[in-house]
Amino acid sequence: MFFTKKKSGIEPAAEKEAVDRSDRYIILAVLIQVGMSGLLFLKSREASLNYLILLIPILIVTAFLGTHTYNKDGDMKLFFAFAVLASIGAALQFLVDEIYHPPTVFSPVKYLISFGCSFLFILFYKLFRKMLNHSVTLYLAILMAAGIYALLYFKGVDPNGYGTKAWLTVGPVTFQLTDFTKITALIFYSTLFSSKSERSTWFILVISSFFFALNLAGSVLIHELGSFFILFFLHLSVLCIFMPHSMAKRIYLIAIFLFCVMVVGGSFVLYKILLPQAESGTMNRISTIIWPVVKKIYVRFSLTANLNSDPYGSGYQLLQGKKALWMSGLFGNTVNFSALPVPESDMAFIALASAFGLPLAFFTVLMFLRIFISGSEISRKISEYDPADSVLVYSVTVMLFLQAMIVILGSCNLIPFTGLPIPFLSRGGTYQAIVFSFAGLMISLSQNNGRKYKESEVDPDVTEQLEIPYPGQDQAQ
Repeated sequence: MFFTKKKSGIEPAAEKEAVDRSDRYIILAVLIQVGMSGLLFLKSREASLNYLILLIPILIVTAFLGTHTYNKDGDMKLFFAFAVLASIGAALQFLVDEIYHPPTVFSPVKYLISFGCSFLFILFYKLFRKMLNHSVTLYLAILMAAGIYALLYFKGVDPNGYGTKAWLTVGPVTFQLTDFTKITALIFYSTLFSSKSERSTWFILVISSFFFALNLAGSVLIHELGSFFILFFLHLSVLCIFMPHSMAKRIYLIAIFLFCVMVVGGSFVLYKILLPQAESGTMNRISTIIWPVVKKIYVRFSLTANLNSDPYGSGYQLLQGKKALWMSGLFGNTVNFSALPVPESDMAFIALASAFGLPLAFFTVLMFLRIFISGSEISRKISEYDPADSVLVYSVTVMLFLQAMIVILGSCNLIPFTGLPIPFLSRGGTYQAIVFSFAGLMISLSQNNGRKYKESEVDPDVTEQLEIPYPGQDQAQ
């Protein structure tokens, strides 16, 4: 079999007690991936055949990557969640193409290229990792974020007609460049808390506030608040967990939270003030920039409170999603599936429930919860060896889990809808490549029980602080 480990050489009785059964997660993942082809066959034969073609490389990747993770003492539950979500997302997208016929077609080639990009990302991670210990990287991350927003403001396009300049077109290829602002955030916060630099509480608060304000201003200029919503919670959670406890930290976090609450409340007031100017066409330059953002905030919160306030306009997408969700049942109901707007991206979770039933939808939510639990545990273990890696894996965990939950709850109209893609479930070449790279990074850092580096590779200063035991130390004592 693939998943075999070298014998540890301990006593037979102790070996029996310490038997590792985590290899079963590879088998379970393969069974679910194969089982999805059967579920898909009951819905659409054409979609099932297309899925079977992609299933071959998926099974190969699952077998070899699962075996590697198992032999390296990686987090097999985390691997299981990633493998299952990837197969569920692919099956869903094939079914969406057959029933809904969206403007774009799901491309297995792009899907496999996304896998390849994640492997390359992990291979070059060690080179990239060294940059996190340099202070200059902190300012490079700020410049990269500012450059992305400036490029989108002057050259950004909106292929979907939503009023958001979040995409950049290069020839026949379109990139959702706002996804790269999340990568700059990962670099920024990881470098900010690197063990190589001693930074005061006030420096951390000031420089992180500047980065936070930059993302807010850039999001307003390009009319894209969905990605900023993720960065907002990432900012608060990273500072809350990784900064030393102090009164300044408490006051700052409370102030930032209250500030955002005031912004939402102020948006309602500004909407009422600017509405007459917008209707009469007498808005000035500043009002023209603020109005789309204020309008979007007002509409999103208003729809959450009263979905029927605009059932054939801005509330149509959520209203159709609500109907499809109630009709889904235990085994799915595709009667109303064709009336569901944007099932390939924004409403992918509703499409999943409508196509395969509520049990599989709830199972998917549990897999995202598994990612959050495993990612948090990996971050805790790595914090003993390298703070930068700890912040990095925690930030990736928050981005994957938080974005999934925000979009899922938003599509169910439980919170304001953001219109972001759902990790693993939604299509999109750029975002899929980033999601798979994040997943590969988490699995890589979970190996060796969270100890990515050998003792000789650990920073000597950190080693002295941690007092890493040498082999046989317990017996000598």
